[in-house]
Amino acid sequence: MFFPEVLAGEALAAAGVTVVSVVVAVVSAAAEPRGVGKMINAETFFTPEEQERIRQAVVTAEQRTAGEIVPMLVGASARYAEIEIAGMGVGLVAGTLASFVFQDPWASIHLQLLWPLAGAATGSVFCAIPFLKRNLIPKGRITEAVHLRSLAAFTAQGLHYTRAHTGILILASLLEHRVEVLADKGINEKVPAGTWNEVVQILTVGLKSGNACDAYCKAIERCGEILAQHFPRPPDDQDELANKLVIER
Repeated sequence: MFFPEVLAGEALAAAGVTVVSVVVAVVSAAAEPRGVGKMINAETFFTPEEQERIRQAVVTAEQRTAGEIVPMLVGASARYAEIEIAGMGVGLVAGTLASFVFQDPWASIHLQLLWPLAGAATGSVFCAIPFLKRNLIPKGRITEAVHLRSLAAFTAQGLHYTRAHTGILILASLLEHRVEVLADKGINEKVPAGTWNEVVQILTVGLKSGNACDAYCKAIERCGEILAQHFPRPPDDQDELANKLVIER
């Protein structure tokens, strides 16, 4: 199931890519990022104007450095279909038991089958609700899924192909309330360990407070400042990657 991502992870680990990841604490509905308490749609999470602000933040940050910054937003890092299947199974059992409890000897077999079918459908629907689903997924499964999605995105966006290996990915996964930062080996050879914790903190605080766009811009700006100290922009520097917020489901 995760074979391509595992290969990507092994390749990046061998290349010296490091990861910084934190969990965004589950907060009240009023304080959650826009859309997280409902059906999560990364494509509509930011308005076109906010996406343009983030794009401009990347352009501005990269004017000072040879580094390449890619901000990314995903609705979920995995499908987690096992959660909905488990809910369907529990609902099926509950519905079957209910059919015996409320059995009507005059009812047809088709009507009796409605109980387990309704139970299975209800269980599946409830387990698809983002808030419930997130709290039913094992923490280890979430950590693995977000990490693998980040590694796959790093390679898919071409960050490991930059000339001086100075690519950095800032990924936020909405369903899981997680942020992960990946930096290529060229950066890790010069930047002290723990440097990117600040960037992660900036973005997670912004997501929790509902200021996601401002937080992305500040996180990108901070990345630019850090990279400029170690990788100032040379006269012949070329913009190797697109300057935009990458959005995927």
